Amino acid sequence: MENSGKPSKPTLAVTVVAVLVIFSLFTGGLLGYLIYYYPNSEKIADLQNQLSTAQSQLIALQDQLSRLQDPTGSDYQNITETVANLQDQLSTMQEQIDGLAAESNTGNQNSGSLQAAIASLQGQLTTIQNQVASLQASSLPDITYVLGESVSLSQLFDEVKGSVVVIQSTIRNTDIFGRVYYTQVQGSGFVYSYIGSNIILTNNHVVNGAFDITVTFTTGSSYSATLRGSSQQTDFAVLLTSTAPQSSYQPLEITSSTTLRVGDPVIVVGAPYGLSGSMTNGIVSALNRTLTTDEGTTLTNVIQTTAPLNPGNSGGPLMNYNGQVVGITTAIVEESQGIGFAIPSDIILTEIQRIMST
Repeated sequence: MENSGKPSKPTLAVTVVAVLVIFSLFTGGLLGYLIYYYPNSEKIADLQNQLSTAQSQLIALQDQLSRLQDPTGSDYQNITETVANLQDQLSTMQEQIDGLAAESNTGNQNSGSLQAAIASLQGQLTTIQNQVASLQASSLPDITYVLGESVSLSQLFDEVKGSVVVIQSTIRNTDIFGRVYYTQVQGSGFVYSYIGSNIILTNNHVVNGAFDITVTFTTGSSYSATLRGSSQQTDFAVLLTSTAPQSSYQPLEITSSTTLRVGDPVIVVGAPYGLSGSMTNGIVSALNRTLTTDEGTTLTNVIQTTAPLNPGNSGGPLMNYNGQVVGITTAIVEESQGIGFAIPSDIILTEIQRIMST
């Protein structure tokens, strides 16, 4: 029989059914994508627009301040009010970004693309927040640090003490004969919220090489912790504590270290010699120091402070009188009086983003 080149009826029916099935799967997948991802795409686009608007406001404020003649007049008051409103807007955006981050972990989203977009938004937001903080410190003195007799250090301590933790770790060593022995290392750390996740920040040298790490909150409760990532070059590390209840976490705010000037008052909260809940205060005595550690690592742009530091303070927060973190205490000059050092918060923010995005 000659083959006419036309499919037989059964073959044609199978082809039609296959096409319909493929079309249904395609449209179903497209519909699912639109249902689950498009709403978040709209939210991300809206946040990007808000960030762009905030950046424009910031540029306009900087221009107004550069032309300001009377720092006590109504124009100055308007600028301070605008800065306060901008801060509120940034706080609202932070909550929206945190909400998106929570949604990306439900498993019902295109989580990879969504998390990448969220990380980008968070980076833009952090940059603007740092610029606003720098603007406040350099040009708006009446809304920066509270100085002198008008600040209550006891009240400030009460507000931040629950955010600082004691970190203990066990390190395996060998002596010159190859015999194994173990040492306990103790330091400090503090809680920070990154895109909706509570993490613990500390020094790398507090947990470097440790196989057993515990974190103890001010309540006295201790939980095991794991190392999320670290950097020897900046003596910085991020820990995670999956078993601690959410009520234990009281995150601190990190502000840009560019706000600091020599002479600014600062406080340190930590656990020197294991004495948890200890606070000392001093001033910023120098900026942009270069420091070489015992391990041979060179740290740059380091903050020098007169706030007394002792073994056990390492990894604790260096804060301004608003309770904002401006650095992480990292080292002292042995047998010195009032010479301590801290890693600046701008480096901390960069390292957090690098570690948490890998």
